[in-house]
Amino acid sequence: MKTGTRIWLVLGCLLAALVALGPIVWAFSTSLKPTNRIFQVPPELIPSVSTLDHYARLISEGVHWAFLNSGLYAVMAVLVALTLGTVAGYSLARYPIPGKQLVLVLFVGAMAVPGFAVLLPTQLLFVNMGLYNTYIALPLLYAGHILPFAVWVTRSHFNTIPRELEQAAQIDGYSRFEAVWKVVLPGAKPALLAAATFGFLHSWNDYVTATTMVDTPGLRTLPVALIFFQGFHGRDWGALMAGVIIATIPPVVMFLLFRKYLIGGFADGSVKG
Repeated sequence: MKTGTRIWLVLGCLLAALVALGPIVWAFSTSLKPTNRIFQVPPELIPSVSTLDHYARLISEGVHWAFLNSGLYAVMAVLVALTLGTVAGYSLARYPIPGKQLVLVLFVGAMAVPGFAVLLPTQLLFVNMGLYNTYIALPLLYAGHILPFAVWVTRSHFNTIPRELEQAAQIDGYSRFEAVWKVVLPGAKPALLAAATFGFLHSWNDYVTATTMVDTPGLRTLPVALIFFQGFHGRDWGALMAGVIIATIPPVVMFLLFRKYLIGGFADGSVKG
């Protein structure tokens, strides 16, 4: 690679990093500033006076319960969607199901439908079923959002695992279930983690569904709780930015833990059929 090309590539990467990380850095800086210094001129990127009062206020106002709600809803949704999606994906990859291609088309079509397009009918349905404004409402909806993607990714990855591995395991005395559990699923780890990561991030970051399906403050998710976070004279920007920083921690940790599996998992789901 020529020196000039390398320089432009580095500059482009630095610009992209600045655009992506700039708001997060500024939010973290704001979260550490006393309230009377947040809008000072000229602004400070590195606060000359720092405080953790905004983080303490989040805890005193009970925002940590919204944090726990978001995590609980996301984990429940991922477990349900991944369990059902793995079973469906394996069945579509291994069994001669009549109308298999139509089923796959329907799953892809479900991924293309915007969630807000069916939100109002879903809300009315949940009201009639007694599920509106309950702990189970959001996990059920999130699982439904994640399921088509989980089926598509797992089915694509199962197609890459030779059937001979299962047959060899069964010859060694494994049942069909044991062969899948001990041979197939470990080989599908990248796809499973990719689907789990996508599902967790989708559920964790959701605002529209959460603000529509739950109304009780004790059931709110973190994005909804932060929107309603008010100070005495409008929004408390210091506490709001502290909440933003806290909200970024789980996705970042999840990415750092599973990053080596994500590229392979998403690639298999996107190019293999």
